[in-house]
Amino acid sequence: MIPQQQLSGGQNLAMKDEVQQQQFSKVASSEAEFRQLIGDENEGTLARFVDNKLNVLIWSRSPRDRNLIFGAQVSLPQLIRELAPLIEPAEAELQSEICATLLDDAAKPVAISRPGFQAHWKHPFVATEIGETLPHWEVAVYLLNPAKLKNSARTVKLTLGLLIAVLILAISVGSWLIVTDLSQQLKLARQKTDFVSNVSHELKTPLTSIRMFSELLAEGRVNDPTKQRSYLGIITAETARLTRLINNVLDFARLERGEKKYKLEQCDLRALVKETCETFRPHFEANEFKFECQTPDHPVLVQGDRDGLAQVIVNLLSNAEKYSGNQKQIELRLEKNDSKAEITVLDRGMGVPKGCEEKIFEQFYRAHDSLSSGIQGSGLGLTLARQIARAHGGEVGYEGREGGGSCFRLSLPLVM
Repeated sequence: MIPQQQLSGGQNLAMKDEVQQQQFSKVASSEAEFRQLIGDENEGTLARFVDNKLNVLIWSRSPRDRNLIFGAQVSLPQLIRELAPLIEPAEAELQSEICATLLDDAAKPVAISRPGFQAHWKHPFVATEIGETLPHWEVAVYLLNPAKLKNSARTVKLTLGLLIAVLILAISVGSWLIVTDLSQQLKLARQKTDFVSNVSHELKTPLTSIRMFSELLAEGRVNDPTKQRSYLGIITAETARLTRLINNVLDFARLERGEKKYKLEQCDLRALVKETCETFRPHFEANEFKFECQTPDHPVLVQGDRDGLAQVIVNLLSNAEKYSGNQKQIELRLEKNDSKAEITVLDRGMGVPKGCEEKIFEQFYRAHDSLSSGIQGSGLGLTLARQIARAHGGEVGYEGREGGGSCFRLSLPLVM
């Protein structure tokens, strides 16, 4: 508004009224706009650009007269001086890494935490607007060493890549292990099914023979003493075969449950081998086998369970008999080798197929299909032999025999 004293002094009244009317019109228009902006609020701030310069007004209503409003224009230079200390990073580690800056509406720095720092002010690392009080003003952060961030990002990217690769590898290995275990379980299930079939066949065959020949003798149909002795021999042999089968199954079940115990004591392996061979000799001779048993002249002392070691020898001899085929030749040797005693059972049979040298010691596994080849067995004899040998600190192994056939070797530590 034009001061009153400027309107007096030489100007006529009409001129005065016209100027006052123009000024009043401007004030009335501005007042209406101002009241529309503040609404019913009691206090606040207004920010407006005049000639591309920001002006900030702080206003407040009078508590006595709401139509009376007090206001004050903010001095931006003074405001900047007050805000400058607030943009300093609080942590000492950040002060060496970043530069904090207050940018005005033209994206020019008006306060800076590191004097002399230069950057592309319109492209900060991170920025945020202050608010409606200072429109388009921002607090921005710039990196002092952008290359360091790139290196860190590259390291993080590499680390994440390696973690992903390790996870993929772990998933692949885990999947492979699951598939392998599943295949093993399916294989074991098939072997158990074959075992049940084999055991059923093994039980049925000797029982049939025992029943048939015992009925013939019981009914008095056989009067020839020679035939009677032959039938009794068959019954005895089949009974022994049935006993071995049942013992193998029971011993395997005890070993699986961890209930099998051995009474380890000093025993003469030479005497045990000769006794077992003489027990088997009549059976071998009755089936036209050429059987040789070679033992040293002096005792061979080992620490072991006599019945358990006898079962290993019996299982190896029975295995040689079953797989001898047409070459009915079995040889057993007992020898001393350094600090070990070795029992070797040799035959001239079909041998073990290549690649199955260790599999034949797995439970229920048979290198030759028993039902199609007609070979008797449950698939537990060699498994038990190896487990018993290892329980005595020894081992049972297989190797092919030159000229055809198999060689099974039982090794036991000598008593020194």
